[in-house]
This record gives sequence, C-alpha cells and structure tokens, in this order.
Amino acid sequence: MSKKYLIAYGTAAGSTAEVAEAVGEELRKGGVEVDVQAVEAVRDLSAYDGIVIGSAVRAFHLLPSTRKFIRKNKKALQAKPLAYFLVCMTMGEDTPENVQKATKFAKPLLALKEPVSLGLFGGCMDPEKLTGMFAKTMRSQPKEDKRDWEAIQAWSQGLASKFPA
Repeated sequence: MSKKYLIAYGTAAGSTAEVAEAVGEELRKGGVEVDVQAVEAVRDLSAYDGIVIGSAVRAFHLLPSTRKFIRKNKKALQAKPLAYFLVCMTMGEDTPENVQKATKFAKPLLALKEPVSLGLFGGCMDPEKLTGMFAKTMRSQPKEDKRDWEAIQAWSQGLASKFPA
C-alpha cells in the first residue's frame, strides 16, 4: 500500500503555492501519492501518512493562515510525521546567518513537533501581487524572485525517504 502525503501551504501572493506544487511534483515523480492544498482548504488530516507544511514569511512571522492551521489541527498534526518549508526573502542568500534567522521564523512549527526535514528557501516579492499594509509601502520596489528551484527540487527529492517507512 502506498503512502499518501499532504502538502498544506500558506501563501499571500502565490509564490509559496508555486513552491508547494513543485515539492508535490517531485514527490509524485518518486512514486508518492500527494495532495497539495492551501491551509484554508484543508478539512481532514486523517487520510494522510505524513504532512508537509509550507508558509511564506511576512514581517518575520509565518502567515496568520498558517498559524491558524497549526492551532486548529495541533493534535492531529502532532500524531503525524511532519516536514516544514519556509519561503522568505531572508533566504535569498543561503548563508549561515540567514539560515539562523529563517529558522527562527519557523519557531511556531518547530514548537509543534520536530520535523523530519526543514526546507528554507528564498522568496519572491512581486509588488503587483501584494495586499494589505505591504501593498502601499512596496509598490515602488522592483519585482524580486530569490527562489532557488534547484535547491527546492533537491530538498523535495530527498523528502520521501525522510518520512518513516
């Protein structure tokens, strides 16, 4: 019987959704059954053998939708093997200092349960897609895409083997 995994992601402007889809595609290539859903759309975790939670980071914090998902599903999540990934501009450059900073952003996830793996990836900032307080202040900034698709692919390819057999 094959294992089934959920990739639940919180996104504000769509770039984390794109990373979640890429992670799901790599897992599928490895023969794993995967559902990829926004955290707001997840209704039931019981069908999954493992869960990957991904989130964008805004103002040095996980998105509110991701934090709500964690609170709402705490017991069910703690009963499953988990992996996490973050998408943030801090990881636009993969340095020990930036890894340390980005790992701090994952604190609510790490407090939930020790993951089988933590992926820290550069983010994407498209002023045209921003909403809320960021929209006005960032409109004059150029679009930046710091996502390293090779690093995302490599992390994803090794992910299935890190979940318990």
